[in-house]
Amino acid sequence: MKAWVVVRNSTSPKDALQLKTDLPVPAPVMTGNNILVKVSHAALNPADMHFMNVLPTWLPFRRTATPGLDFAGEVVATGPAAGDEFKVGAQVAAAMGTIHVTFGKGALAEYVVVPADMVSLKPEAMTLGQAVGVCGVAGQTAAIMVAAADIKPNQKVMINGASGGVGSVLLQVVKAKGAVVYAVCSASNAAMVKRLGADEAIDYNAHDPLETFVAEKFEGGQLDIIFDCAGSQPLYSNSPRYLKPQGKFISIVGGRTQGIVPYVRNKLRPVFLGGTPREFQLLGLFPAGVYARQAAKWVDEGVIKEAPIDSEFPMEEVVQAYEKLAGKHAKGKIVIKVSA
Repeated sequence: MKAWVVVRNSTSPKDALQLKTDLPVPAPVMTGNNILVKVSHAALNPADMHFMNVLPTWLPFRRTATPGLDFAGEVVATGPAAGDEFKVGAQVAAAMGTIHVTFGKGALAEYVVVPADMVSLKPEAMTLGQAVGVCGVAGQTAAIMVAAADIKPNQKVMINGASGGVGSVLLQVVKAKGAVVYAVCSASNAAMVKRLGADEAIDYNAHDPLETFVAEKFEGGQLDIIFDCAGSQPLYSNSPRYLKPQGKFISIVGGRTQGIVPYVRNKLRPVFLGGTPREFQLLGLFPAGVYARQAAKWVDEGVIKEAPIDSEFPMEEVVQAYEKLAGKHAKGKIVIKVSA
């Protein structure tokens, strides 16, 4: 089978990756609740680049490590305990578990083996190419963010990074829950976020620094929740100027330290030592079928009406796709067409 392999650690996808065409199809005989999926589409995430840069290629279990978390495709074989829901021919979408990618069993391959409880059936209203973004990391992250926020109707919610993979899904769910949504994005993405349900788009380029503009717009603390999908320490540090005392600041961006520094600085540092007097949550996703199925349910219920896709690349152009991802200007997900 074809699969992309990390041949050396590098921050440059061009240096790190190589396309192999002669790798064996994994586990031809299924055991337990495992299923073999022929991957039709994969989708890229910033975490992929962390895996290919940080985890050493000299480790025995990473000699032919394949990156990638999000995948969608068709079940072609099942283990005896896989259950009746995921029969051969079923179309599924999900994200690989962190342990799978750590051990080099990522999604940028023509076939993957995963436990059946990691996946969701594809939503009926979407193609596999659309479902890969919704049921993968983006939709699953949106699920844990919504659970943490406990959104109420008419609350004022701001989403920083609203046009990205996570933000574009999160926005639709937050709006469906009755919130008033302020979407922070570039001017070129304003039309998209409004189409997805935003009540107002805030251009971060026109309002730099963003926290100064937000403080003027929501003077006195009018916001109930801030979702930070882009990663802005100043936005949190200045939040008492615009976030209600009982409000929540929820981030998914850990930065170079994988969240250690922002967690200590924003969560553990007391106010009398310079801490910010607003609730801070830093969430990290461990992909699971329960989250994938929640995202699929939102689609079936009409909560998520669209899976914004920035672009689709053929399997042979994964390096160019990662280079576009690194530019941080994607409008929705970057999708890879793995196989027919």
